[in-house]
Amino acid sequence: MTDTPATIPVVGRPGEAYAAAHLRWAGVADAASLAELWRAAYPEEDASDMAAWLEHGGALTLQDRSGRLLAALRWREEADGWRVDRVASRPEERGQGFGRWLATKVEALAIRQNVPYLLLDLPADDAAQLAYYRRMGYRDEPGEPDARGRLTLRKPVGGVWQRKSTGGTEPARGHDPAANAPRTS
Repeated sequence: MTDTPATIPVVGRPGEAYAAAHLRWAGVADAASLAELWRAAYPEEDASDMAAWLEHGGALTLQDRSGRLLAALRWREEADGWRVDRVASRPEERGQGFGRWLATKVEALAIRQNVPYLLLDLPADDAAQLAYYRRMGYRDEPGEPDARGRLTLRKPVGGVWQRKSTGGTEPARGHDPAANAPRTS
């Protein structure tokens, strides 16, 4: 499957009911609508940092035919890797495979951008989410939960062939959603 920065019609799974849904790379201008989605998905969390995430990373969204966000996954640069957030899905849209699909797309982008690993913080007491992300290849980082009760998980997304450039010629990752969007092959 080829990634493109434009909207991509969704055909078949996941979410067969959303054959007219589209993937879209989000930018800072989308911060308010993404924050609303995060509040719907995780009412206990503060989504006021959405613009900061988008300024130093990006987000991939799945929208229905009316433009309503169904699910999204955001990331930002951190150290040599990317920190990703939990997939945010509207509660009524869960269980259709949107999260795994978005995660796969973001992982593919990370590989193309030469990002060696992804980090993810999860509530240590949320067994269902921990199991979900462990099934997707995330592994616990050593240490105890942080002060907020969160564990950090890591997923390598590149191979041993993958090396960060030190020559200063690589393009900046993360600040322009169009620059982060996969190129058409």
